[in-house]
Parts: sequence; C-alpha cells; structure tokens
Amino acid sequence: MDITSNSAALSGAARHYGTAKRVTAPNPAEGAANQSDGGMVAKGVESFSDVLKTVETTTHQYAAGATDAQSVVEALANAEMALETAVTVRNRVVEAYQELLRMPI
Repeated sequence: MDITSNSAALSGAARHYGTAKRVTAPNPAEGAANQSDGGMVAKGVESFSDVLKTVETTTHQYAAGATDAQSVVEALANAEMALETAVTVRNRVVEAYQELLRMPI
C-alpha cells in the first residue's frame, strides 16, 4: 500500500483538524449571535455522525465483498481523527467550565 496515494485519508484528517481548530479557538471577531446559537456545535455533531455512518457503510460493503480493505482502513482513520477531535472539544469545554467554577463571586 502506497501512503502517498492515500489522499482521501489525508484530506479527511485535514478537514477534521480544521474543524477542531475552529471550535477550540473561535475567532473573537465573530458576532456573539453566531457563537451562542449552537449552530457550530450542531454542525460538528452532524459531521461526527456522518463519519461514523461512513465507517459503518464501508465496513458492511467490505463484508459483502463490494469494496477493498484500503477503503475500510481509510474510513477507520477518518473516524479515529473525528473521535480525537470530539474528545479535544469536550476537554476544552470541561476546562472552560472548571475555570468558571474557580472564579470568585
């Protein structure tokens, strides 16, 4: 298997990294309405769900003999990156909440 030809996995990883970067370090120039409506979180959850559905579909296709093992590995790599992104976002939210709890009243 040639790693240099694995552009689908690399583009998926880059996309998930960009999503994680936007969510964990939001642009302060954006309006408060854009950040408070939950649209970014909903889009992230939907994207995560789509990645997991892709893995499931690819795995079923591989079991049926309709696709190759490389497609399954690429889908699993994308799912791993999405999971790491979700865990990073969750950790940042928990850290922010704990920081709020430490603030004096």
